[in-house]
Amino acid sequence: RLAEAAGVDLAKLGDVVRHSDKVTGGPGAVMLRASAGPLADDDGLRPIFTHTRGLGEKDLALAIQLAGEHGLDLPIARYAHDHLGDALGVPHGS
Repeated sequence: RLAEAAGVDLAKLGDVVRHSDKVTGGPGAVMLRASAGPLADDDGLRPIFTHTRGLGEKDLALAIQLAGEHGLDLPIARYAHDHLGDALGVPHGS
């Protein structure tokens, strides 16, 4: 809904997402761990996942803002923004 409301060509958006997945490994790239709990401070993955959290939160915040400009509500995006760090094992304040 957001892409359409913003005038984004859905086929081109799909091309960009698929290309990005090829470069980054896609959503499954974060499935490197045996546990879903918080990462220890000395875990080598912590800097990578913290960076991923920052990018994800930025992208989600921008999507939520754009949705508001188009009169859309994105409750799942808001939830994802608020809980991404927990899901990645790098919650805020840890």
